[in-house]
Amino acid sequence: MSDMHEAAKQTLKRLITGTAKWRPNHSSDEPLNSPEGANHPMTSDYSEISRCNRCGFCQSVCPTYAETMDETQVARGRIHLVRLLNNGQYDWRDDKGISEKVDDCLLCQACVVNCPATVKTDEIMLAARRDFIEIKGLSLFQKLVYRGALSHRERLDRVSTLMRLYESSGARNLLYLNILRKSMEKLIYFDSFLPDGLEIPARESLPTLRRPQGEPKMKVAFFIGCASNIFTARTVRIVVEYLVSRGVEVHMPKVSCCGEPHRTAGDTAEVARLSKSNVEAIFKPDFDFIVTDCSTCAHALAHYDKFVGEDSPEAEIVRPKLPKVLEINTLIRDHLGLEPSQLRELPETKVTYHDSCHAVRGLGVKDAPRDILKSIPGVELIEMKGADSCCGGAGSYGFSHPEMSGRIASTKVQNIKKTGASTLAVSCPACTLQLGAGLRRDGQPTKVLHPVELLAQASK
Repeated sequence: MSDMHEAAKQTLKRLITGTAKWRPNHSSDEPLNSPEGANHPMTSDYSEISRCNRCGFCQSVCPTYAETMDETQVARGRIHLVRLLNNGQYDWRDDKGISEKVDDCLLCQACVVNCPATVKTDEIMLAARRDFIEIKGLSLFQKLVYRGALSHRERLDRVSTLMRLYESSGARNLLYLNILRKSMEKLIYFDSFLPDGLEIPARESLPTLRRPQGEPKMKVAFFIGCASNIFTARTVRIVVEYLVSRGVEVHMPKVSCCGEPHRTAGDTAEVARLSKSNVEAIFKPDFDFIVTDCSTCAHALAHYDKFVGEDSPEAEIVRPKLPKVLEINTLIRDHLGLEPSQLRELPETKVTYHDSCHAVRGLGVKDAPRDILKSIPGVELIEMKGADSCCGGAGSYGFSHPEMSGRIASTKVQNIKKTGASTLAVSCPACTLQLGAGLRRDGQPTKVLHPVELLAQASK
C-alpha cells in the first residue's frame, strides 16, 4: 500500500472518529477551488462533493463496503479522497492509491438513492475517472477492451469467433482437469464467464428487418448491444421472434456499442463518437419505440442527449425521442399487454429475479419483469434477499476487479440459493454473465434466463 494511500486512510480514520475536519484547509462556506500546484482545474461535476454530510447511510447499501468494511470503499470515503485531490493535498499525476478506490466503485447508485441529501456519488466518480484519463491516459485494459474491441464491430466479431473456437476445440476442458485445476484457478475464474454452447452472434444470424404477418401493430428499432450480440445471442433471437409473433415489425439496424462502457471508464471522446454514429441508425428514422433486451443499453440510450453532447446538433434530434426508449419488459407489459389466457402452463418452475442496477435505479424499472413472470402459468416468483443489490458485474468489472467482483457475486449466489429457485431471471446480459459465472463456480445447476424467454416458452 502506498504511503499516500495510507495517509489518506489515516485522514479518513481521524475524520470518522471526529479528530479531523471534513474539509481540510477550508472553512465550511468557502467554495472548493483547485489550488495552484494541484495540476488540475476544478470542474462543475465536483459541485456535488460539498453536499455530502458524512452521515454514513451509504455504508448500509454499498456492495464494496459490505465485503471489505473499508472506509475508502464507501461513498463518503471515496468522495473525501476526490476532495483531497481537488484541494491540492495530492497530485492528480501521482494518484495510484486514490485512483484505484475511485475505479473500484461499481456505479450501482445504491448510495445515491439511499442518501438523505441524494448526493450523486456516481457523477463524482465519473468526473474523477474522466480527469484521470485526461491526465494519465487510458489503461492497457481500457485500450484493449474498450477502444480495441467494443469500439469496432468487426473486431468484436473476431473475438467471438475465437471464443467459439476455444470452446469447440476442447481447450476449455483442459482447465478443469484435476491435475491442472489448482494451478489454473485464475484462468478458471475468467473461463466461468463464458456461457456453455456459445452461439453465432445475433447480428450475424438475424436480418435487419423482421415483419409479422398482416399489418404490424407497431414498428420498433431493436438495439442489439455488444454483450447481447455475443454472449446472449439466443436470448436476442427469442425476444425478436416473440415480438414478431405479437405483431411487431422489428428493425435491427447496424449499430455501434452504446458507449456506456467507455462512459464509465471516463473516455468521453469515444462516447461521443459512438453515440453520434448510433443516432443516425436508430434516432433519425421514425420508429414507434427504440427497444433493447439489455437494461444497460436502455439506460444509456435513454440519456443519449448527454452522450452526444447536450449542445450538439445530434442532441436536438435525440431529445424529443428519448421517451420512446424502453427496455423490453416495459414494452411488452405496457404496450403489448400480458394475456395469461393465451399462455400455456409451464412445468412447475420456481423463479427468483435479480434487479440490474441500470434498470431498477437508472430507469426505475422494477415491476414490469415481475409482472411478466407472475403472468406465466406454472411460474412461482420467489423474491430473494437483496434482489436490487449490485451483483458485482458492472459491465467489465468482473474482469478488471476479479477479487472484489467475485466476493460480491458469491454473496449474491448465497441469496439465490436460499430461495430454492431452479431458475434465475435477469434482464441484463452483464448480470447474466456475472451471476451465471458465480453459480457455475459454486457448482449450482440454476438456469439463468431473461423473463421474456420464459414468456416465449409459455406462448401458444
